[in-house]
Amino acid sequence: MLISELYAASHGLHLFQPPYQSLRPISREWLPGPEIPHGEAVVWCMKGTNDSLEECAALVKRRHGVPLITILPPPAELAGAAPCLRRLNELRPKGVLPYVDIDVIGALRSVLYAPPVRVGQSMAGYLTGRGLINDDTVRGYVCRIFDNAPQVRSVSRLSSMLCMSRRTLGRHFAAAGLPVPSHWLQFARLLHAVFQLQRKGRSVFQVACKLGYPDGFTMSNQMKRVLGLRPSEVRGVLGWEWIVERWLRRERCATPTMIHAEG
Repeated sequence: MLISELYAASHGLHLFQPPYQSLRPISREWLPGPEIPHGEAVVWCMKGTNDSLEECAALVKRRHGVPLITILPPPAELAGAAPCLRRLNELRPKGVLPYVDIDVIGALRSVLYAPPVRVGQSMAGYLTGRGLINDDTVRGYVCRIFDNAPQVRSVSRLSSMLCMSRRTLGRHFAAAGLPVPSHWLQFARLLHAVFQLQRKGRSVFQVACKLGYPDGFTMSNQMKRVLGLRPSEVRGVLGWEWIVERWLRRERCATPTMIHAEG
């Protein structure tokens, strides 16, 4: 299917989910649903119509962990879509595709497949948008944890890198209503593992060794304990936002004092 063919369809909103071979039309009512996300994305064909304005309003309320990929209208129709374009930053799209005749499935897979260029900045921004990080100092710590997780394997090394004691670092996170630093580091290492596992041709053993785990079995067990998933369950399920949401839900159960942002 070409982008122009998708744009010509009557539905403006579509669901793109594993195994990422087709698109399913959805209504605006689907977006704020309570379901746990699992690698799906919403694809929005933006048009210069009242329907698109209503879709835009609904997209703002979509559930966390479901990224948005927007397809722009043809150049001749951009003026009519101006009200939606002005709200595009508010929607935080994962990708914006131009109106060109390319294979839409391949283009969407590429957008979901690509990990963040700057992992720490992307994670800190996502969690700030979720209302979970409101302190600039802690935001900086989170950013550095995710950027350095492939090389940092202990909280002692992490606190040394941040030029403070483990206790002081822990107090900063506790005061912000966030999980303890060791949980952040465990998750950050596993998130980097997910990025590697989603790449074709990477074995569990290769990924584990690259990230400093003694073997694939150890990494698999920690992933199951922290995320409730095995490496085989993240292969072929693209994106990282749904992984973050799974971790947050499990942390809320383990950390009674954690900030409970909406969603």
